[in-house]
Amino acid sequence: MDSKITTGFLIWMVILFSCNSPLQNKKERAQHDSANAPPEVASPDNKKNVTKDTTYDSLHIIARTEGNDNIRNLVLIVVDKKDTTRQDSVMERDIKGTLKDVMIADLDKDGKPEIYCSTLSEGTGHYGKIYAYNLGNKITGINTDAIDTMELPSYRGEDTFYIKGDRLVRSFPVYKPGDPEALTSNTQGMLLYYLKREQDTLIMVQQP
Repeated sequence: MDSKITTGFLIWMVILFSCNSPLQNKKERAQHDSANAPPEVASPDNKKNVTKDTTYDSLHIIARTEGNDNIRNLVLIVVDKKDTTRQDSVMERDIKGTLKDVMIADLDKDGKPEIYCSTLSEGTGHYGKIYAYNLGNKITGINTDAIDTMELPSYRGEDTFYIKGDRLVRSFPVYKPGDPEALTSNTQGMLLYYLKREQDTLIMVQQP
């Protein structure tokens, strides 16, 4: 009789101890906290921040955008692959649109290449813009007002830029006069720009 009582008492003590075990309580609390914790919100990737890199002779050119929907900057870095201690960089603040392409050419044939970074605006228009720089002893900006202020009745955006010979080419769909929603069938507009020096400034000029 005493043996049965003793055995029952020991079983009861084991159950009581396990129910009040600090380890079990911690585990249960962790499971409870995890179940009731607010869901983690992942930060979405900013797909509008783009990096492009290319080479020209011994130069490694990197163009990237940094920022958010409100303010986005363009950072241009040029490194000499023959001497990596030689590098230059410039930042263009508050650029418009998303970086689409980086083109390198020597349009004025002075032996010093230029960099042309093309962007497209967001939304349905996709209006193009060019940020251009001359690579001399240091990176200097090129005036692109002629590209930014272009106005044609048939123009509604959807720009494509590329280099052909010594010209920067702008291609876009042509719209019917008086009908901003209807494209003229299989018709592409094309404008050419060349580089001109005025005193100490390089400017893009639309070809007549």
